Amino acid sequence: MKKTIYTNNLRIFSLLLFFLVFTFPFSILSQNKIDSKKVQIFHIQNYFTEAYLVKGNSEKLLLIDTGVPVPGYQDSLVNSIKKLGFKPENISLAIVTHGHGDHAGNARFLQQTFKTKIAGSKADLDKFTSGKTELSKSEDVSIWGSRLRPYCDLDYPDFTPDIIVENASIDLEKYGVSGKIIPIKGGHTPGDLLILIGENLFVGDTFVGTFKSQGGGLVPDGHHVREHFYHENKQLADQNLKLIEKIAIENKVTAIYPTHNGPVSTYELTKYIKEEPLLKLLSKQETNSASEDFRIVFSNENTAVMTFLETNKIEEKEAKTASVTQTYSKEKGIWKLVYKEVR
Repeated sequence: MKKTIYTNNLRIFSLLLFFLVFTFPFSILSQNKIDSKKVQIFHIQNYFTEAYLVKGNSEKLLLIDTGVPVPGYQDSLVNSIKKLGFKPENISLAIVTHGHGDHAGNARFLQQTFKTKIAGSKADLDKFTSGKTELSKSEDVSIWGSRLRPYCDLDYPDFTPDIIVENASIDLEKYGVSGKIIPIKGGHTPGDLLILIGENLFVGDTFVGTFKSQGGGLVPDGHHVREHFYHENKQLADQNLKLIEKIAIENKVTAIYPTHNGPVSTYELTKYIKEEPLLKLLSKQETNSASEDFRIVFSNENTAVMTFLETNKIEEKEAKTASVTQTYSKEKGIWKLVYKEVR
C-alpha cells in the first residue's frame, strides 16, 4: 500500500536542499512494512528533506529525524502526521540520527510544542547544544559535496536531548515498538545512530540512495546505494558500511532506510560494498576532469560496465552533457577499456 500527497510548498528551498530529495516537495510515502508486531513505516518528504514515522502495536508513534529548520516546515510536518490519521502528541520518541540541521532541525520545536522526548548521541551533543551543523569538519567525498557545500551548513534551534545515547543500545519497547537504537562510531558525524525495528534498519546519513538529474533538480533513480556527499571521517564511514551489512544480515533485515532516497535492500548494500573498490579504480582511470557521477552497472571477475556523465564545451558559453557507458575487460590483472558508448 502506498499513499502520496502533494502540495505546492515553497520552491525557494529547492536549491538550498535539493540534494535531500528532490522533486516532490511535500509527500507522504507509506512504505507500510508490516511484521508480526504490525509495524507501519511512513516516509515523510517535506521541503526537500525527509523523516520516517513508525507506528508499532500501540497508539504510540516513533519519529526518526525531525527535518530542516526552514519557515513552514514545522507546519508541513505536523500536517503530514495528521493526514496519516495520527496525532503529533502521540510521538513518544523522536530519534535524531546525527547532528546535522536537516535531521535535528526541529527537535526543539517538538520538545516545546508536544513535549516529545528526543534521543540523540552524546558524541554529537556539542552540535545539538550549539545548533551548528559544523560542515567545516566534513570532507567532500564526491563532486556533489563541493557543489552543495555552500547551501548545506544549516544552523538550527539548539536543544539538549532527553535521552543521551552513549555506548549501549537503547530498548524501544517502552516507546511502542519492538526494536533498539544502536550507537556506532560515527563516520558521517561522530554521533551516527542506527535504529533496528523488526526487519527494518534505519541508518541516517551513513549512505544515501542513488539519484539522477531531472527537471532542474534531483530524483531517486532506483533506490540503490550511493556514498554520501560528506563525511567527518571517511575511513570510518567506509568501515561502517560493513558493520551495517553485518547487522542487517544477522537480523534478517529486508529493508534498509537511509534518510535520503530509501529504502534499499541488504543485497544492494552488499553489492555496493563489493563493487566500491572497482568503481574507485575505474573512475580514477577516467582522466577527463569534466566527468562525474560514476556508477558500476555490471561487474564480474573479468568484465565491468561503468557509466558516468561527461560535460564538454561546444562554444565559449555553451556546454553539453553526455551519458557515457564504458566496458572494461580484465587482462593479466589489469582493467582495460574495450568499448565506449556516448549518448
